[in-house]
Amino acid sequence: MTTTKKAKKKGTEKRERTERRFEAESTHASRLTTLTGMAGGLALGAGVYAQWVREDPLSFAPYLVAAGGVALGGALFKTGAEPAKVRVGEAGVALEKGADLTRILWCDVERIALEGDTLVVRGKEATVSFRIDEQPKAAAWVVSEAQQRVPGVVGLSEKERERFGKPNDKDGEVVRVDELQIAGRNCRASDKPIAFERDARLCPTCSEVYLKDQVPKKCLTCQVDLGARAREV
Repeated sequence: MTTTKKAKKKGTEKRERTERRFEAESTHASRLTTLTGMAGGLALGAGVYAQWVREDPLSFAPYLVAAGGVALGGALFKTGAEPAKVRVGEAGVALEKGADLTRILWCDVERIALEGDTLVVRGKEATVSFRIDEQPKAAAWVVSEAQQRVPGVVGLSEKERERFGKPNDKDGEVVRVDELQIAGRNCRASDKPIAFERDARLCPTCSEVYLKDQVPKKCLTCQVDLGARAREV
């Protein structure tokens, strides 16, 4: 009896979801901002010394203080507006900025396209985007994962994909997916609302949501074989 219970518990154990987390890479603009901040700090310091520390203040000291303050302030403002971190994995694409996380599940992605230097992921209720010069590896993973899970939404040409290269298993940091908010969504098969996470089952490929007693043989979104492969939240 004990052995049977243990086997059942092991069989129903939820597998941990993972995704890759990407930090923004240094660009020419970010390096220029750093240098501007350093120069501004030096100018401000020199101006303060020349105006208030020296026994005989220099006539150009106020200009140094003003120019240094403007340059330092501008650099600090731009540094404070750091690019968001990008997460890509089993639970779709997410932008992480401070404590805020905006996520689009693969089943909700409607289009992935390149607009200038920005990769745009449009979902049913949200859109996330980031510059490919700041996140080339994340861009490569977004397109690669989407091509495997929901290929119909990828709207990039081969020439456009060449701009950020191919994904590598060493890219990014593999992290656990935060708990998904499923309650409140509707079952894809029956359109009935899901009141509790325990009643939901997810497609392992696109994360489409179903009530546990309404799971079809094939996922209605990505068309992969589903049935018993549907996972608990």
